[in-house]
Amino acid sequence: MRWIGEDLLNYLRNLRQRLDFIAEVGEFWEIKSASGPFHVLYLPHTDPLPEEPSSGLARFINSHPAGDKVVGLVYPDRRGSGFGLSRHNDHPGLDFTKIGAFDDVHFTHARGFVAKTSATDPQRLRDLLARSWG
Repeated sequence: MRWIGEDLLNYLRNLRQRLDFIAEVGEFWEIKSASGPFHVLYLPHTDPLPEEPSSGLARFINSHPAGDKVVGLVYPDRRGSGFGLSRHNDHPGLDFTKIGAFDDVHFTHARGFVAKTSATDPQRLRDLLARSWG
């Protein structure tokens, strides 16, 4: 029982630290597109990079007052210097297969819910997101 209790307390402490980290460095972006604006949560590269950069993002969004507007996530790729792009709550408005032909996009899932890019410039990331919308 003690081991289970300690494990739960460690989980809660780590989660709280992770949510505080996201609140400190994360940014809500409004992306302009041809079919209208939409919102994503952007988590920049930091040093050190968290072990699992996308961990806690959904929980943070769901607990944030602006979270109901967020349809996508942009987070550091743990395998490289680029970023992962993904839908939040599987929002159908984002389809990353639309950007699969670009040289700086290295992976798009066949169902369009996630992509990996070597792009690091925030404006380029916004452009890729806008092209994925609608």
